Formats: sequence, structure tokens, C-alpha cells
Amino acid sequence: MADDAGSASFLDVAALQLTKGLDTYKLLLIPAAAVAVLFLARLARGFSSFWRIKSALSSIPSAPGENWLLGHVLPMLNCVKRGKAAWDMMEEWINGAGQGKIVKYRILNTQGVAVSDPLALKRVFQTGYKLYEKDLKLSYHPFLPILGTGLVTADGDLWQKQRLLIGPALRTDLLDMIIPIAKNGIDRLSEKLQKHKGSGKPVDIEEEFRLLTLQIIGDAVLSMAPDECDKVFPALYLPVMEEANQRVLRPHRKYLPTPSWFQFRSRMNKLNDFLINYFRQRWSARQAGEKRVRPDILDRILDSIEESGAKWDAALEQQMCYEIKTFLLAGHETSAAMLTWSIYELSQSEEATAKVRAEADAVFGAAEAEPPRRAVDGMVYTLSVLKEALRKYSVVPVVTRILAKDDELMGHTVPAGTMIACILQGTHNLYKQPAKFSPERFMPGGEFDQFDESIRAYMFVPFIQGPRNCLGQHFALLEARVLLSLLIKRFKWKAAHGPKQGERSPTVIPVGPIKGMEMYIN
Repeated sequence: MADDAGSASFLDVAALQLTKGLDTYKLLLIPAAAVAVLFLARLARGFSSFWRIKSALSSIPSAPGENWLLGHVLPMLNCVKRGKAAWDMMEEWINGAGQGKIVKYRILNTQGVAVSDPLALKRVFQTGYKLYEKDLKLSYHPFLPILGTGLVTADGDLWQKQRLLIGPALRTDLLDMIIPIAKNGIDRLSEKLQKHKGSGKPVDIEEEFRLLTLQIIGDAVLSMAPDECDKVFPALYLPVMEEANQRVLRPHRKYLPTPSWFQFRSRMNKLNDFLINYFRQRWSARQAGEKRVRPDILDRILDSIEESGAKWDAALEQQMCYEIKTFLLAGHETSAAMLTWSIYELSQSEEATAKVRAEADAVFGAAEAEPPRRAVDGMVYTLSVLKEALRKYSVVPVVTRILAKDDELMGHTVPAGTMIACILQGTHNLYKQPAKFSPERFMPGGEFDQFDESIRAYMFVPFIQGPRNCLGQHFALLEARVLLSLLIKRFKWKAAHGPKQGERSPTVIPVGPIKGMEMYIN
């Protein structure tokens, strides 16, 4: 009987444990099942969206080399090994598409179309710009830790709000301020270059332009002294930009905890902390009644904040951090690339160099006094050199958008969810003899002026066009006229490695030379 009682007690305990185990299993099973259902639902939506887009794009010719699983990923990666960029290949696809001037492609499960016709750009950038949203999932994704929700990546109401906040900071009176800043900057660089003059040792002018344009934008935006800029930005900002560029073709770098991954996080945190502390100091000084002799772009942003009555809090500081980093990117990288290609081309043409030098002599004179802005605005040939460098080398060769609603593009219905690749370098290559460097294209009455008025603005798109065009384009072109003309006035330039230096990098935007730009100075 005792054995029977003991057995019964054991069975009762076992049954109780089993019941508890089943209850625990049920508790675990419910959320697991919910996750599985959500995953399957998302997968089903993904498949439905994929086939909807694929079916709608069936009338558009497909780019060659598509893999059933990867799409056109392999051709885009393999072309880089041959020194050709993905945007070069996409331009070839468009040119091979015949009269339709539109071609479809696929990157894994992302389906897109590529265009370069100015009428297509006009639709994307101007008449239908609200339908074509920023591509945050692919093209901009590697740069989001830097740019966040700044003006370049923002959309909709946030973009409108930030545009209204930042726009007044780039009023016309700011352009008067940039001339002395640029003049002081080129004086510093010239002093540095004197050591190389006639030495037979080349200088990498691309790297010098990167540092100089950072100093100038740091002064214009934050009133930072050159030595302070040199301490902060080359050590923090430039390395994170280089890592972000590497992540474009190697997205796995974002997820693998390598030394580069930890360095990227550390530098981003240090850069953000530096900027936010800088904002707080300036805001506190303003609240204490301190008046600045020479207002900068940050002052104008702070004016807009006060006028709007916005509350100063952590969210505002973070948004300002994104905007200032956007200024640094837009105001530095593109300008440096534009100047690098301009001085390279001038080193290849005595005639063009003589025309730029003549304008510099007329505007700055023997004493090189600071000229009024109207005089710098009158340097039309120097401006044409800069524009032709932007056209020939297309430093921003491609811009992507995501279509929010079905639309018609180049005679085809394109469904919502499609990526639109605007191959700007393809547009710039629609000029006569596109490989020839000819500043005369942009002189009054030149080739650019001969285009039909309905498309003219979309035949030259280094700063895009329409409501989302680059706010800093006039700033950049005015600054560059001062820098380029004085460098040509003061020095003679010769490419250290000849025509090979004209090769464009296939992996980095803005597009610079593949191996720097070493120049002899005489």
C-alpha cells in the first residue's frame, strides 16, 4: 500500500510538472506564432509588391546581364574591377535601350528604372517632385548616421520645415561674406604651396582642396579658425565620410564589429558631441545678450529658431547637428572635386589658362585687393571653366528617388515603389563632343544657351533642379571663382603623371580622380 501511495504521489507530481511545462510551452508558443504570422504576412506583402512592380514594368526593356536571384548586382560589382563605375554601366544600358531612353534593372528585390533624358529629369525634379521621394533604403542609407534627417535626406513636411529654417541662412548677403573668407583661405594655401614652387616635388592638390574647402565652410558656417578646423574635421569628419563611401559597395561593413566599425562609431559620437557643445555655447552666449561682429550661417539658423519660437531641447540639438553636417558635406566635397578637375583641365590648356589669368588680373589687380562681389560675378570665363568641369566629370553622376505613387515616365507607366535612377552624367554627355573640355559651352550664346528653353535647365544638373535644388550652389560657385582664379594667377600648374590623372574614381561620390591629383608648381 505504501508503494502504491508513493507511486500515486510521484505520478501526481509528474503530472503537475507536465502541466506547468505545457503551460510554459503555450506561453512561448503564442508570441513565436505571432512573430511567424507577422513574418509570413510581411513576406507575402513583399512578394505581392515585387510581382506588381515587375508586371507593370514589363513594357520597359531590361538591362543585360540579369541574374534570376541577384538581379544586376554582379554586373555592377564586376564593372568596378575593370575601372568602370556602376553609373557608367547604367548610362550604357540607357544608350543601348534605343529610342525609349529608359531601361529597367534590379538590385536583389529592388526594381528600378534608369533615365537620363532631360524631360525625364524635369518630371522627377520639378513637375512631379512630390511623387519622387528620397531613396533612404539604399543610396542614402550608408550616409544616414552622418546626415540623419538633415535637408538632403528629409522629405515631406520635415523637408519643408527644414528648408524654411535653413533657407534664410543662405540669403544673398552671405555671398558678400564668402569672398573675404575665400581670399584668406587661398592666401594660406598659397603660402603653403610656395615651399613646393620649383622644387620638382609634386603636391596632391586634391587633398589640399579638401582641407581648404573644409576650412572655408567651417569659417562660413561656424566661424571656426583654420587651425581649429584642422584639429577637428580631418580627424573626425573625413574618416567617417570615407567609411560611409566604402559601405556603399560593401554594406556588410555596417554590421561586422571590426576595428573600422568601432572607429566609425567613436568618431561619429565625438563629432556629434563637439557640434552639440558648440551649439550650446553659442546659444547661451546669445541668450546672455552677446552680439557677434560678423554673423555666420549658424547665427542665421539661430535667428530662425528664435523667430519661430521653437523650444531648445535635445531633439532640436540633434536636428541642428544633422543640418550642420549636411552643410559640411555639401559645401566641401563637391567644391573640392570641382576645383580639382578644373585645375587639372587648365593645366592641359594654355589658352584656357590665359583667359582665367586675364580675368584674375582684371578683378584682383597687382595688389590683389579684395574685390566687390559684382566684380567676382563678372568672371564669366572662370565660371564657365567650373561649370564645364562639373559637366565633363559629373562629380555627382547619379541621383536616386523612390516613386510614391504610380506615374508616367518617358511614355511608360511606372508603379509606386520603383527606384528611379537619374543618371546625370548621361545627361551631361548629351552635349556635342562630350569628352572634350570646352568652357565656351557655358559662355553667353554658347551651346548651353542653344538648348530649347523647355529643357535647358535640365541639361546641366550638378546641383539638381526644381524645389529640391542645392541651396548652397551660388555659395560654392562664388567661392570657387576666387580660389581658382587666384591659384592660376599666382602659379603655373603641370600634371605630374599626364593624362592618366584624368581617370575618375569608380566608387566614390562626389567623383574625384582615382589616385589623387599630384601637380608640379612652377
